[in-house]
Amino acid sequence: MPRHNEQKEANDSEIISDREIWSAIRYLDPESESNRRKSNIAAAIAVLSIVFMLCAVLVFLHEL
Repeated sequence: MPRHNEQKEANDSEIISDREIWSAIRYLDPESESNRRKSNIAAAIAVLSIVFMLCAVLVFLHEL
């Protein structure tokens, strides 16, 4: 039974949190953060464009 406890403790000490992983990624690839921001901005612009087009279609259909 002691061997099982030692193995469990070893496995618990090897667990790395998500925060530590993302910190290491940002440290090793600092450009990934700026790329993510650029993609977030592009996604926001695309969503706003779709909403604008839907509103324009609704206004056009309302005028008929």
